[in-house]
Order: sequence, then structure tokens, then C-alpha cells
Amino acid sequence: MITSSTPGKTHLIGEHAVVYGEPAIIISVGKRAYISAEKSESVKIYAQDINQSGEFSISELKEFAEKLQQLWDNCFETKDFAPLYSLLKNEHLGHIKAMIAKTMAELDINTPFRLKIYSEIPIGSGLGSSAALSVAVPKALSELFRKNLTLEEINQIAYKIESLAHGTPSGGDNSICCYGGALWFKKGTPNVIEPLHLDFTMKNFVLVFTGIPKLTTGELVSNVRSLDPEYRDMRIKQLGAYTYEMRDCLTEQNFTRIKELMNLAQELLAELGVSIEAIDEIHNAVKSIGGGAKLSGAGGGGYMVCYHEDLQLLKKFIKELGYVPEQVELGVEGVRVEK
Repeated sequence: MITSSTPGKTHLIGEHAVVYGEPAIIISVGKRAYISAEKSESVKIYAQDINQSGEFSISELKEFAEKLQQLWDNCFETKDFAPLYSLLKNEHLGHIKAMIAKTMAELDINTPFRLKIYSEIPIGSGLGSSAALSVAVPKALSELFRKNLTLEEINQIAYKIESLAHGTPSGGDNSICCYGGALWFKKGTPNVIEPLHLDFTMKNFVLVFTGIPKLTTGELVSNVRSLDPEYRDMRIKQLGAYTYEMRDCLTEQNFTRIKELMNLAQELLAELGVSIEAIDEIHNAVKSIGGGAKLSGAGGGGYMVCYHEDLQLLKKFIKELGYVPEQVELGVEGVRVEK
């Protein structure tokens, strides 16, 4: 049996803008997704954390991979991925089945296997639950069938899997889950993926869960895309400018401006329609005590990332608001095989 694991992620800044070619700073989070794989008489899947299972034939998964790719191509042409999202929502184990089918197609796997999935990353939380699994699945299967894939090859497959789930993602989420640490990411041909060394800044951040989003990442991205281009693009460009400035501030250890940039980014994301009342409440409250707080990921709920030099004050204040501050390790190792 082979077990792979992959960290979650948080966006320090740059979410949504990264889809339009602006940079993002993304950091791995010490909550992990685990995939255990072994050969079997048929393809069997057990997702422990959601207590769901399924059994499929090789031919069924091959046909599903082809169907998904054809549907993605059609949706890309029409610039409407709603039919793809609908199929995956209504299919039993839809997203997980898609990950496995696509990995099998990419790796030309024709031998059945059993997968057990367990994730510490809450689904729809903004911490990259989908991206973590999109990396962990090809890593586990490549190890099981001795494909000897590089991290770059695993990341390429993970991006194709993420595209089935989210339409036209940036590739940033799967990249940070694959490589770990902290990344400067910019979508392009090829993508810019540069490691950042931020150990000194990672001590006083906490995560706060604001509730499960009603919309998927793909739906939230589509909503932003449907905004008036002039209104949207002005805010996207400003988010990009703040991200460049954030990189400099991290290098200079300018904590005052780091907090200000987090707050400015949150206000722009709210204007793009991806915030919710709970996020706004926490943002305004943390800002009032001199801290920084913003959503992380697609928004619509999920996790926020908050920062203050006085960590105990920050935690106390968040608890008084009725939320739970989670101090987790940031900048952790990327995808790995568990011993």
C-alpha cells in the first residue's frame, strides 16, 4: 500500500485577480489530505471523512474521463461551465470520480486499484480541499504503478483535474499543494512559480472559519467574470498592484503595511461580490484593533486569514466575536509519500 499526503493552502493576497494574470502569494497550510492506494480486483473508492464509497470498472472510468473532457471543451467554447458543474454535482462521488478517471487517462492505467481518502481539510472551506486531492491522487497512483513522475508532471495533471472541477482555474492552488512552502504565483505561458522565504512572518497568523460557502469556487469565479468588465478589471488591477507591494513588504518585514494591504485587498474582494456578512464583520472588527483580516480563496464563506502582532489579543478578540481562531503551521512541506 502507498499513502500520499498533500497540504492545504491559504491565499495571503491575490485570489480572483490571479485568474486574470495578476500575481498571488499563496502559502501551504498544515492540514493535509491523505490517499492510500493498493492494487485490487476492481476500482474501489472510500472517502472516509464524508463516509461515501463507490466501485467502478476500468471501462466506466475511461468513458467518464472522455465525457468530462468533451464537456469541458464545449463549455470552454461557450464560456459557460454550468453544465460541467451540474454533472459533477449530480454524479455519485462526482469530483473524486473525475480526479481518478482523469489521472488514469493521463497515466494510462488499466489495472484496478483501491483508494482510501481521508482529508483534514474541510470541503468548500477556502483551504484548497479540491486542489490537495488533485495532487494527492496522481501522486499515490504514480507511486503505486511506478510511473516515476516528477513534481512538475504531478502538478500538470493536478491542473487538468482542477480544470474539470473549476473551469479555468489559475493553477495556483494545485501548485502550492504540490510544492508546499510559500509561492509567488503568476498565471502565464508558462506559469511563474517562485518560492518565497517567509518564516519570520508566519508566527502571528490565525485562520477563522466563517461557514461553508453556498457557491462552489467555479461558480464564484464565474460570478466575478460576469461583472461589468470596466468595474471588475479596475479592481483586479488594483489587487495585482497590492500583491506586488505585499511581496516587498514581506521582504522588508513592514508589518504595518502588510496589515493595511490585507485590509485593502479584502475591501476590493467585497466589491467584487465574493465576501459575506460574517467575513465583513470579522474584517471590520480585527481592523478596529489594528490588525489585518481578509477572506482566503474564492470567498462566499470558508476560512479567513487574520494577522496581528499581539497574537493573544487577536485570538481573544476573535473568540469574543463568537468564532474559533485556529493557529496552524504555515509554509509546510508539499506532496509527499508517508512512511
